[in-house]
Amino acid sequence: MESKVKTLVIDLETTIKCPVGNHSANPMWAGNKVIAAGYKDVDADDVTIEYDASGVATDALLVTCSEAGMVVGHNVKFDLLYIYRNAKTPLPRIWDTQLAAYLLSGQRQLYASLDQLTTEYVGEHALKDDKMKEYWKAGVCTSEIPKSELCDYLWHDVDNTAQIFRKQFDEASNLDILPLMFTQMDALRATIEMNRNGMRVDWDYVVASKFKYDDILQEAISKVKSWHPDLDVYSPKQLSLFFFGGTEKYKEKERVGDYKNGNPKFKLVDKERTIKGLYEPFTEAGKSGYFSVDDATLKRLVDTDADPVAKQLLVIRETAKIADTYYQGLLDLRFPDQNIYPNLNHCATKTGRLSSTNPNLQNQTDTGDVKRAYVSRYTDGVILELDYSQLEMVALAYIADDKQLIDDINNGRDMHRELYRSMYGRMPTDKERKPFKRFSFLLVYGGGATTLMAQSGCDRATAQKFIKTFYTRYKGVKKYHEEIVKQANDKAVVEYSETKTGPQYTYYHASPTGRHYVFNKYHNEYKGDMTFSPTELKNWPIQGFATGDIVPMMVGILLRNLEDAKLVDKGACLVMTVHDSVVLDTPKEIEYSVAKLAKETLENAPMYMKQFFGIDFPCKLGVGVEAGSNWQDKEEINLKEIV
Repeated sequence: MESKVKTLVIDLETTIKCPVGNHSANPMWAGNKVIAAGYKDVDADDVTIEYDASGVATDALLVTCSEAGMVVGHNVKFDLLYIYRNAKTPLPRIWDTQLAAYLLSGQRQLYASLDQLTTEYVGEHALKDDKMKEYWKAGVCTSEIPKSELCDYLWHDVDNTAQIFRKQFDEASNLDILPLMFTQMDALRATIEMNRNGMRVDWDYVVASKFKYDDILQEAISKVKSWHPDLDVYSPKQLSLFFFGGTEKYKEKERVGDYKNGNPKFKLVDKERTIKGLYEPFTEAGKSGYFSVDDATLKRLVDTDADPVAKQLLVIRETAKIADTYYQGLLDLRFPDQNIYPNLNHCATKTGRLSSTNPNLQNQTDTGDVKRAYVSRYTDGVILELDYSQLEMVALAYIADDKQLIDDINNGRDMHRELYRSMYGRMPTDKERKPFKRFSFLLVYGGGATTLMAQSGCDRATAQKFIKTFYTRYKGVKKYHEEIVKQANDKAVVEYSETKTGPQYTYYHASPTGRHYVFNKYHNEYKGDMTFSPTELKNWPIQGFATGDIVPMMVGILLRNLEDAKLVDKGACLVMTVHDSVVLDTPKEIEYSVAKLAKETLENAPMYMKQFFGIDFPCKLGVGVEAGSNWQDKEEINLKEIV
């Protein structure tokens, strides 16, 4: 491979002293330092090593990276955040060998290690001595590891990464997926920027909310204990017996004689007792012999019998999650600068959709007013959120080539209302539409009548009627669902593994962007044979195209456009992306400039899909824009009315 631009390969060895969260080497912790830095031009033979036990100054590294045409690294986010964390300099163009391995493997290599890729691309002979890992495992600080050993370890990391990059680049080129690679690398560049910016949190609000929900939790527990002092509100076994009865096994001390000194002698004896529950079970017992007392069961008891214990258990579960998972979880991630630094993961899912950890901001809801904790870092600043409208349905319309669905989207028809009208002869109210909408998504995601019944609580006749109604209106979707199942069975490759018994059936499916999905047959306990998962077959390509390909690509492009417009220089900060939305933090004075540019960029996705992948996108993409002082209390803004 010949490169006309300077391609810089880098790797760092750092201290691991961050006390916040579970990432001790967190680059955003100011107390963590770079002890050794290794880098080389990809075509050079030698590696430059800089070492300082007290901390390598990153100013020179910043210049070196910024001057490079491309920076290559394994989990390059880690290295770039150390180098760029205190700088306002735009991040360089990047190639991450871990992300490349994920894409080249069809999302099978989740978080591939450098050693794994070295074995695959370079050979086992190039693997390093594991002595460094033993040092770290033993708690030895990086600065205390012998310099010669650390630098030799680093030298081989850089050299192996360079060789891996060359072979990955050639492999991607031969597979004709470089456009996918580069759009995903730009997406990673944008999420590194989000990680660098962090999110500002109103800690006074978090503490007050934690106390508030702790009080609600304790009040609910006290109510249950006042009625049933011995009931463990967190024990699935005890709750099953309490509500539905059954046989309980327990141990009891029983006198079996006396010692020589005359003292009584006891031993634990296994016993059983039958407990009469309050209700007849309405589900099958699990493998443990006890009945599920999940939230759906409790809600049914509340709805049908107004059971007071079930009602308080629902309060306990919800408030415990709000108090501990959300509010206490946030407090555990607090940095001295009043920010948190969430991590967006590119190599975690089978579809290409991003995930979030520390904290998981992809599952934040308005429940418990948790999103109100996330505020602007600026005085009188604004949180902007831009959401694609029904993006996965747009992806389905394109991939299934469903003319009716395309026409509905382009003409602003609500598919859920249209389906409701077809079933019941009238348009639904907003209250009726919300639960009915669930039918559509369950079917689109691969569910059949049984799934619709289980997830929505409807009867089989209603589920079957909805499926018929949906497929009658959207014949292209029906054909797509049937064809992908047929293709999987017809084109499955039979493979044999030394670690698994029997044949393994695998179907390799290519998406319009060049992304590959790998499907495997599973044992079907009901039919007694091997089958592909209908949910995976029907949903992965749709979810992957929408939130694995389009959204990450557009977030990467949005960062470039914000930089080119000098809005980043004026304070516009990308801070998060959640499935089909993008969140920014911006000073009030540039709110509308940022919102306008972001909306125009995101709605231009069809143009970029044509430019990078040759895809003629048939659907309009709508993007809503909301703004507010925090992530929850936002109002829609109409940019057309703003001159």
